[in-house]
Amino acid sequence: MEHHIEQYQSREGGVTLHTWTEVQGSKKGNFYITGTSGSAIPMWFRTVLRQKNLSDITDFPYCPSCFYE
Repeated sequence: MEHHIEQYQSREGGVTLHTWTEVQGSKKGNFYITGTSGSAIPMWFRTVLRQKNLSDITDFPYCPSCFYE
């Protein structure tokens, strides 16, 4: 079982974060959230990240390269 998170530009100009758990080749526990770069990430999504043992992210990133540094 592996946990993943990815980030991409949303159509509205914001940032979308997507997290999921891979179980036997299938994506389970998908969560998406979209927000404006620099704005705070809601606590519920941060809780999901902690439950999946992923790094906590407090604010939406400004660009993909900022997210992956």
